[in-house]
Amino acid sequence: MFHDLDLTIRALLDDATVPPSLAGVDVTFKPPDRAFTFTQPTVDLFLYGVHENRVLRDQVPIVEQVGGIFVRRMPPLRFDCDYLITTWSKKPDAIGIEEEHRLLGLALAKLSRFPLIPAEYLRNSLVEQPFPLQMWVAQPDDSKSLSEFWSALGVAPRSSFHLMVTVALDPLATIAEGPPVVTKQLVLDDDLDPATPGDSLYAIGGTVRDAVTDEVIAGARVTLDAARSATTDAGGRFRLFQVGGGEHTLTASAPGYAGGGRAIAVPAAAPNDYDIDLSS
Repeated sequence: MFHDLDLTIRALLDDATVPPSLAGVDVTFKPPDRAFTFTQPTVDLFLYGVHENRVLRDQVPIVEQVGGIFVRRMPPLRFDCDYLITTWSKKPDAIGIEEEHRLLGLALAKLSRFPLIPAEYLRNSLVEQPFPLQMWVAQPDDSKSLSEFWSALGVAPRSSFHLMVTVALDPLATIAEGPPVVTKQLVLDDDLDPATPGDSLYAIGGTVRDAVTDEVIAGARVTLDAARSATTDAGGRFRLFQVGGGEHTLTASAPGYAGGGRAIAVPAAAPNDYDIDLSS
């Protein structure tokens, strides 16, 4: 992921169509220590730290259906990637410092144009990021002391600015929750006498799909025993409430499809007992 982020930032800086131009300037990601070498004017972006952005942490788990089973997983974590940006010139003394400052200003101006990295610059794994990549340019970084930083690298302090990019990382770990609930039972008993059990009413649910493509059908009309009906949501799902136990007839219709239906038993014996496929 971090290499893909380097490639993404390089693509942005190398884009000659976005002013200011950095033509003839090399972009590298090496540590700016005493072993740093370069052959031409250079902008160096050193990734010195990665930490979770707890402000953007989402505590609500994601529940989705996979292969007929509902699974739960944590939302993607958000990480701030901290770069220190320096510029380097081969020219001597004051002329070199002047060129380095000019390059630093050009890099600052170019990166400042993008609070979010445009999609056309994203590379490899970053193309599938669930959130736009935020960029914070030349904002203070209270987590480090620049004097200690340069001392640790063993070089004299240089002019620089801080770049932070926020990326997402999916933990991928999932926990199986179980099959979909298609029947819910409510027992109505006015005296709680075990000898005279109350009547059971059920809530049932299912999904309406295209019989050929298996795509869900939103806005389909589902009718139970020609007496009560419901409309499917964006995921093709429907719910019917206060259904008595026993045999029933479930039908569905949608624009562009022939009507379809099936005989059902309440409560259900399998998770897909109330699903209906429609043919066009």
